[in-house]
Amino acid sequence: MHLTSQTDYSLRLLMLLGMVAPNKMTISQVAAILRIKRNHLTKIVHHLAKNEILHTSRGKSGGISLSEDAHEKTIAELIRISEPNFSLVECLDRGNCACEFAGYCELTGLFTSARSAFFDVLNDKTLGDILKNKNQSSPLLKNRIISESL
Repeated sequence: MHLTSQTDYSLRLLMLLGMVAPNKMTISQVAAILRIKRNHLTKIVHHLAKNEILHTSRGKSGGISLSEDAHEKTIAELIRISEPNFSLVECLDRGNCACEFAGYCELTGLFTSARSAFFDVLNDKTLGDILKNKNQSSPLLKNRIISESL
């Protein structure tokens, strides 16, 4: 199983914004700190803002920040926003399955159970939970944040 880079970067973005909250950051600042291409990050920010996880504002004091209820979202919810089709194998996506074994294979049940167990663990933690110790981050990351002068 592998999360897409969009999901990975989304989670990193949310953790970074949680670390600097209530301050806002620009996409350029985030891109420099997390070393993500600005264009890719722009798409992620747009997607998360559309799903009401981020607030965005333009202008001199503009930037991006976490929405008020972002801290209450479980990690599973955040992953589902970035990975709307979390089918581990083709047969878990019934609408797009061309597998000859579909409906007659024991693997479908196993993969369904595995996916459920994965999300069960991630349903137990919220973004707020993983940000409780937001001051405990790598010195390298802290230096990058400082150099981008928030």
